[in-house]
Amino acid sequence: MALDLGVIILCRNEEGLLGDCIRSLGDLPSQVLVVDNGSTDRSPEIARELGAQVIGLPGVHGFGPRRRAAQDHLKTRFALHLDADERLTAGCREEIKRALAGARDHDIFLIPRRTFLMGQEIRHCGWYPDYVERLYTRSYTKYSDAEVHERLLVPGDACCHRLGEPLLHYSYRSLEQYFGKQCQYALLYAEKKGREGKRPLPLWLLPLAIAFAFLKMYVLKLGFLDGRAGLWLSISFCAYQANKYLARDMAAQGRQLRR
Repeated sequence: MALDLGVIILCRNEEGLLGDCIRSLGDLPSQVLVVDNGSTDRSPEIARELGAQVIGLPGVHGFGPRRRAAQDHLKTRFALHLDADERLTAGCREEIKRALAGARDHDIFLIPRRTFLMGQEIRHCGWYPDYVERLYTRSYTKYSDAEVHERLLVPGDACCHRLGEPLLHYSYRSLEQYFGKQCQYALLYAEKKGREGKRPLPLWLLPLAIAFAFLKMYVLKLGFLDGRAGLWLSISFCAYQANKYLARDMAAQGRQLRR
């Protein structure tokens, strides 16, 4: 029997993944809402074939604002957020059922996430256990308005619970996708800081910030235990940090970031 649960899935051109994401929900939710951001493939059709509702939210940009706006379209007591490249396991579905059976309005549930990089599971680098605040009472809270790396707003009286069963995250299936997302996130970060009027970081601080990023991921978060993938991730994260600060400097100087 379906729960009083609505699932929000953000999507853009994910016809190869979206079907498996929706099917992984089983009979758990009573409402599935796919928020399509201008897909040119069969993503909307696949979603509808599997019984999901599809909305577009034109004029709403960024991950946080889209999650916030989508929440207004839910009719259920509880809300769960997923991306098209994520999956619920059978164990995770059963644990969610048990959790919601006695849930109070101020309960927020954190789900551990297992992430795969081009088919290889990453167990360190700060990627696991990656607890994500995804499950809560719809009327109790909502996501921040950050365009990238959005977070759930946790009220002061919230009671947060960590679930044990993970969801699966099949992220970064190719180098092209990995570098594309890095570029997208760097630009969104810089544009946000530009609108806020943030000044560039001092030049002497940039090498230190980048070096610390590598030390944190590869050593402090045990990335070396993931072998070649851990080293590659740590180095590429440094490149992302450098690009992020470069784009932030350009935004602070009023220079155009996109064509």
